[in-house]
Amino acid sequence: MDWRLLEATREAAPRVALSEVRPSIRDFIQYLGAGRQTLGVIPLLARRGPAAGAAVAADDLAALAVSLDALEIPALAVTTAPGTLAGRLVDLTAVAAVASAPLLRYDCVAGENRLYESRLAGADAVLVPVALAAGELPRLVALARAVHVACVAEVATRAECEAALAAGVAVIALAAGALALAASIPLRYPVLAQEPIEAPADLAYLHGVVDAVLIPTRAGVDALARTVTLVDAAAAL
Repeated sequence: MDWRLLEATREAAPRVALSEVRPSIRDFIQYLGAGRQTLGVIPLLARRGPAAGAAVAADDLAALAVSLDALEIPALAVTTAPGTLAGRLVDLTAVAAVASAPLLRYDCVAGENRLYESRLAGADAVLVPVALAAGELPRLVALARAVHVACVAEVATRAECEAALAAGVAVIALAAGALALAASIPLRYPVLAQEPIEAPADLAYLHGVVDAVLIPTRAGVDALARTVTLVDAAAAL
């Protein structure tokens, strides 16, 4: 995802007062694991899949979230980024209303207002591209911690990884193609991968390297069955 392009073309997040924000009561990290001992599957709910196709409605994503909640998954992610995946903020709100699993807002959250907007919509964790947050990252981490929201720092380079760790982020998300950075991250930090997964066999090379992988999941007749297959395959590693 080209977060820089997205930020250049979207409206700014509305101003939100801290007094309006209720802290999260769901711990995004609790079931995520660390130490690279197991591999979790985190479905990334999207109106439209990476291969395009017709977009589904927010209600369809919410219905899928209810079914996914019954699986052994550490968390759910919901894309609210417009563009390829056709995300909207209402998608997160709809899923948060019915899901019990902790929720990651998959979008560019690089400022205070976007952070508070995310929490108001039901996010328990937010994706923070380090390349865009830059010097604001330590402050953003502190603001997120105050409302019990986990900052998941997306990194693509060693320098970004070092900046994320220095800022005290809760979780590291490796950008697609940056899997080699996992070796430089202390085991106490949960690490998420964003590598493309086409089949259960593709999970094997992630085992022992990261703690979980984000799997784009569009509501449809095969979405639940595919996710069940991947969850079972990851558990068997």
